[in-house]
Amino acid sequence: MKKITTTILLVLSAILTSIAQTSETENIVGPNHFLDSEILGEKRQIQIYLPPAYQESDEKYPVLYVLDGQLFFEYGVSLSKTFKQFKLAPEFIIVGVHTPFPQRYRQFGGGSDNFIGFLEKELVPYIKESFRTNDEQIFFGWQYAASLGFKMMLNKTEAVSGYLLASPFPIWDQIDALDSISTMNSMLYFSVSPDEYQVNHGTEKLHDALSSKTIRELDWTYAEFVNEEHNSTAYPTLYHGLRTYFKYYREFQVDNLQKFLEAGGLDHAYAYAKERGRQYGFAPELSSWSKYTIIRSAIRAKELGHFQAFVEEFVTEDFIRSLKFRAADIASFYEEHEDYKKAIDIYQLLLKDFKDSEDLLKRVGNAYLSMDNKEAAEQYFKRAREISEGNN
Repeated sequence: MKKITTTILLVLSAILTSIAQTSETENIVGPNHFLDSEILGEKRQIQIYLPPAYQESDEKYPVLYVLDGQLFFEYGVSLSKTFKQFKLAPEFIIVGVHTPFPQRYRQFGGGSDNFIGFLEKELVPYIKESFRTNDEQIFFGWQYAASLGFKMMLNKTEAVSGYLLASPFPIWDQIDALDSISTMNSMLYFSVSPDEYQVNHGTEKLHDALSSKTIRELDWTYAEFVNEEHNSTAYPTLYHGLRTYFKYYREFQVDNLQKFLEAGGLDHAYAYAKERGRQYGFAPELSSWSKYTIIRSAIRAKELGHFQAFVEEFVTEDFIRSLKFRAADIASFYEEHEDYKKAIDIYQLLLKDFKDSEDLLKRVGNAYLSMDNKEAAEQYFKRAREISEGNN
């Protein structure tokens, strides 16, 4: 009994020691700011997220303005972190504008002129004066806030370069104003789910209006989210809208050969790389990874003709060696089509950098066997055995 009691006391002591060693810190997404708005005649709560590197850099950042920040601000922050990790977008400042219910319906509806005035004349200037921002200002709104955003777009608000509008409502009566607009230097991404009856009427009318006329410099996308409903469209709209806005930031990549060809094939790839360089300062040429994914798309589609065309376009010794072991995929596809000589050429280039690779040596040996050259094959198999024995 004494031993059991002693054991229990030791366990409790360990638990208490563990608890004593833990510490707590505040989980802060972004500080709250309170703006005294003369236009609205009230104090507005604004939440601001700065990129992690903001304090250590002199860089200027795009700004994403999120209406209904009480609902969507933290989601926007989560997306920005995901985009940074996977290099999908540059870092950006996020400004969440809190709008309590039911106050939002009045300010985004009948009082929208005042609220737009607050955004243009008070909030945006405050952000520009207080933080390092560039000329890219992106607006996100859902439902009535999206309708307000569409009104801002029609007014050609100079501070906004991109509009991400989820289930915009009501917009029906505003759409005819597009008839008098011939140029609009902006980006528009608007969305809806199939079962938003009254909302669908407006978005379909807007889609038809934009499809039937050309507005110069307006880059627009209409998205229908079939698995969403009115209360959930904000989330895919913010994700896909930002991806569309920053579409040239990501390194060019091909995952589907047919879609690549439909988009313009190699001409599309080269144009993308050039535009990526112009917008974000990257090299205006396709990277080795980009070229590899183009070739890989033909391999996955088992399209020998396109594979050969892409190889002829891209493959050099430097390219193969830069790919390292990924280049073995290209050699393997040659082997599938019994072009063993070209497969061996690729393996030989890789062996310049990985001369002790058992796998590469065996691959070369097997390729020579397929050519019925047993003597050459045995040389590589022997070297692979020696390396294996030396590692044991």
